Order: sequence, then C-alpha cells, then structure tokens
Amino acid sequence: MALVKNTNSYVTREEANTYFADRIDVAAWTSASDAQKDQALVTATSLLENLKWTGIAISESQSLSFPRSGSYFDPKLGYTTTLPATVPDRVIKATFELAYHLLNNDGLLDDTGTVTNLSVGQISLNIRTEASTIPSSVKRLINVLLQQGGSSSWWRAN
Repeated sequence: MALVKNTNSYVTREEANTYFADRIDVAAWTSASDAQKDQALVTATSLLENLKWTGIAISESQSLSFPRSGSYFDPKLGYTTTLPATVPDRVIKATFELAYHLLNNDGLLDDTGTVTNLSVGQISLNIRTEASTIPSSVKRLINVLLQQGGSSSWWRAN
C-alpha cells in the first residue's frame, strides 16, 4: 500500500522533505529512495500507533489515533491545554524523526538479539548495544501526549 496521509501516515513525503531541508545530519534521508522514505514514514506512524495516547479518537472511523479529543499538560505553555482538532505538531515531528531513525538504523526492527563475542584465550569481550526502537529524542517530543506521560510505573499515595 502506498503512503496515504491520515490513513497509514501522519505526514507526506513532501512534508518530510521540507522538514529535513532545514535539519542538519540528514544523509540517511537524502540518500534514501522515495519508496524507502514512504516505507519509513508508514513504519514510523505504525510504531507510534502502538502507544497509549491521552484522550480519545474523534471518530470511530478514523484510521489513525489522531486527531483526538482530550487535554494534556504542555510544559512549554506551563498549563493544561486541549488537544488540537488536527494531528499535534509534536506527533508530526516525532513521525519525521522516527522515520529518519529507522532509515539510519537498518535492521532495527529485526529481533535478532544483541551481538556479543567472548574469547577465552587472550581474554576478549566485544559488546554491541542496540539502538532503541523509539529513540529518546522522539520520546521527549511525545511523552506529554501519552497516558501517564509515557511512564509505565505507578505510584500510590497513602
């Protein structure tokens, strides 16, 4: 299926190209084919769709989680505000950045485990750490829009 805005992607390739025109360190984006860019944007949207967003979808018939109805605390504004009737800028930027991350980390979604080497003679140990599926830069953009601020921990006041 081709990329279709608001059906399987929050953004278009053209919007992403405009975004990356003003961003530094974009070699993975500029060297990718149009098909690869579309795939990265669709995959990024799909990964974002698996998160637990605050609020509720505006319509039962919409393909994606946004737009949503609800409110969240915006740290930039310093107060609680309502979700826009469109896809929030934070989600749009997160889609761009996550798509870039996917292009820049080939094999990221392959669940093949970590690479470790251990030698006994002349003791040698090599450990390769894996990149996070959703990098911290993307998490910082969207955490305020997630249920419980993206935290999976809980607390009880008593």
